[in-house]
Amino acid sequence: MDILTKALSELWQVLLVGLVLGAGLPALFALGMRSLNAGRTVALAGGGAGSGSTSKPSALGMTGAVICFGIVVLAIAFGIVVIIYGNKIFG
Repeated sequence: MDILTKALSELWQVLLVGLVLGAGLPALFALGMRSLNAGRTVALAGGGAGSGSTSKPSALGMTGAVICFGIVVLAIAFGIVVIIYGNKIFG
């Protein structure tokens, strides 16, 4: 019974890490993309439908996107460091 308890405990940890890294990071990236589009203002140049229009994200949306993308980049960098130097870091 002790073996089953240990196996389920370790399986739960693997499942949690898989959910966080497997679904959490892509979801965080998608949230950053969504944040870039939130509160976007469109300015038309020339007033016609065919003329060039520019759009700019809001300051709050840009801040949220930078935070989300920063967390994703840090997680990727941490993963690369663990792959390269894992034995030296964790023994």
